[in-house]
Amino acid sequence: MNVLVLASTYPHPGHPYSGIFNEKCVHVLSKICRRVEVLAPRPYVPPVVSSFIPRWKAYKAARTHESGNGTSVYRPAVLTVPRLGGALWVDRSAFLCCRRTAREMHRRAKFDAILSFDLLGAGGLAWRMGRDLGIPAAGWATGSDVRVPEFSSFGRSVTRALKHLDVIFYQSHELMERAAALLDIPSDEMSPDRHLVLPRGIPEPPSLPRASIRKQLRSDLKIADEAILVLSIGRVSREKGIFELLEAVSIAAARDSRIVCGVVGSFPAFDETPDAQRRLNEIPSLKDKVVLLPACPADKVWEYLCAADIFAFTSHREGMPNSLLEAMAMGVPSIAFAIPPVLEIEAGTGALVKVPPLNSHLFSEAILGLAASPDERGRIGEKGKAEITSRFMVRENMAKAIRRLAQAVEKSRDAKGAKIETAVMVTGK
Repeated sequence: MNVLVLASTYPHPGHPYSGIFNEKCVHVLSKICRRVEVLAPRPYVPPVVSSFIPRWKAYKAARTHESGNGTSVYRPAVLTVPRLGGALWVDRSAFLCCRRTAREMHRRAKFDAILSFDLLGAGGLAWRMGRDLGIPAAGWATGSDVRVPEFSSFGRSVTRALKHLDVIFYQSHELMERAAALLDIPSDEMSPDRHLVLPRGIPEPPSLPRASIRKQLRSDLKIADEAILVLSIGRVSREKGIFELLEAVSIAAARDSRIVCGVVGSFPAFDETPDAQRRLNEIPSLKDKVVLLPACPADKVWEYLCAADIFAFTSHREGMPNSLLEAMAMGVPSIAFAIPPVLEIEAGTGALVKVPPLNSHLFSEAILGLAASPDERGRIGEKGKAEITSRFMVRENMAKAIRRLAQAVEKSRDAKGAKIETAVMVTGK
């Protein structure tokens, strides 16, 4: 099957880690399908604006077309006015700006179906392009895309996507409940043929010389062998829980001097690194206990996990926390706020330590508990690894999505064939 993937974020030279999990999914899809190409709209603003704002400078580095890992990526420009009419730019305007490129791609590749990664930034494009090209379109609810106010312009945009897409996948049951609320129907009345809970999943961890990587990386970071490294990976922002994490580490480190923390993911032009750094400067006791590290390539993430003793996930809300899944798949004992997707991951198995959301004091207690017990760390790490590898592997879950999408393609072809047959019978030609 030939698939056109639509993504609102996809790595590019100006922001090489934006939409990194979209890229990982496309990499797997390219091995499952005959052909996969990506269309990722890039915001365009006048040069006078982009020259002053770092975030918009980064968008200038995105190329109109590039190929990598055997996949072609097209980035047609979409005129965007920052802070004004956001839903317009990701919906109707984006479609009009991208339609010509999509038609040219389809003329050459002859796509069988469209798959969008998120329902807000790409869902409106997907169903409109599906109708324009005459092929089925599916979308994946990934997180904040369905957490929009029902009567806002964004809410209306997502609701249209939910009504018009042929198939919708949800990273978690919580997201399907959110979608049901936007549609104003009970979730159990949503058609199981169109609405399916299916996490996208993560790649299988690579086979690495963990002991030597751990030793070298901790040496590079000046972390002693006896230290307990608490690792966090993700965007440095309030909604990702950076300030709750800093408070929890401050409390825990005051009681156990071995505890140190590394936060991987800093990208000042796109996050709240300056605010986090100011908070560190305000707490002298954290000066030598916490280090903010830059966002890094996917391969480097696995190396950081080799060096960690505990993984800390303090995000307030997620669709499905991929960094947590990766840590657990590597056998790193993990602590997380008990938000809905975390509860779905743990599912009563004891595969991770759950903490009431936003409670930094209890999070610090959980850190101290694991720091004091190597055996408990090992037990939780092994349980977590088994749970993730059995349910959250991207190759298996992408294959399930493609099988379901193939059914939609077959149904669409049957419907077209029936229409042609009816037309012949009516006209006699």
